Amino acid sequence: MHSAESSFFWVTEGTEITTEAKPNFQLPSLTWIITKKLEELSDLMTQQDIDHGFKPGFAAAKFLCHPKDNPKKLAFMRIYRQIPICGTEFAPSSIRASQAMPQRPNRELMAFKTLKHLACPVVPQLLGYQEGTQGDHEIVPGGYEITIVWEKVPGEPPSQDYFWSLNEQQRDSIRAEFQRVYPQLLRCGFQPCIATSSKLIYDESTGKMHISGFRLAAPCDTKKQFRKADYVMYGLAKRSDRTDWYNDETGWKW
Repeated sequence: MHSAESSFFWVTEGTEITTEAKPNFQLPSLTWIITKKLEELSDLMTQQDIDHGFKPGFAAAKFLCHPKDNPKKLAFMRIYRQIPICGTEFAPSSIRASQAMPQRPNRELMAFKTLKHLACPVVPQLLGYQEGTQGDHEIVPGGYEITIVWEKVPGEPPSQDYFWSLNEQQRDSIRAEFQRVYPQLLRCGFQPCIATSSKLIYDESTGKMHISGFRLAAPCDTKKQFRKADYVMYGLAKRSDRTDWYNDETGWKW
């Protein structure tokens, strides 16, 4: 598996992308306007990787966007697409098309659909999605492409510098809100992976928190209980150096 330095997305500011209606999730058809590209990652595969049983490479890009008829309603969009085997990026389209594979299960979409179905109140809401194939002039003609759109909730992730600059009462308030929302997510059977404070969206003005970051969503037991070690995992407490820190709070910093 290799990372790419070049982009596999030619999506610019002002590009329009439509997600079709999904009646089962009460999602209308909407056209979204891209306003900014936020990040891109890719996993490239060589022919040797494929021969050893690895799945084709993919690229994923995250964008800021809004509905065409409502510029004030900001949302995030992530697009996943199959990419060519290393060394064939500029091969004739017929060669790239021969690499096209059916869509594989997408953990982020699975998580958002489940959380939408269960009406989970502590995560950004799914606003639209599209599953399809790339066109004849795309990077892998006939290869899979998945688009997911979710709401941009108020607030920002509490960075470590920010969190530990707060007084004890303020930190306690954030931890109390986390303890309120996190069990609600666990009951829905998904959790972010890897757990970091970047997965928490905290609105300082209201004291409310949402949990996000489901690109690497991990299924979990719906009966899983909140544990104080979760504070450490999400950067809201600092553990001791003890080998049994997970079960013993002695020496933790709050």
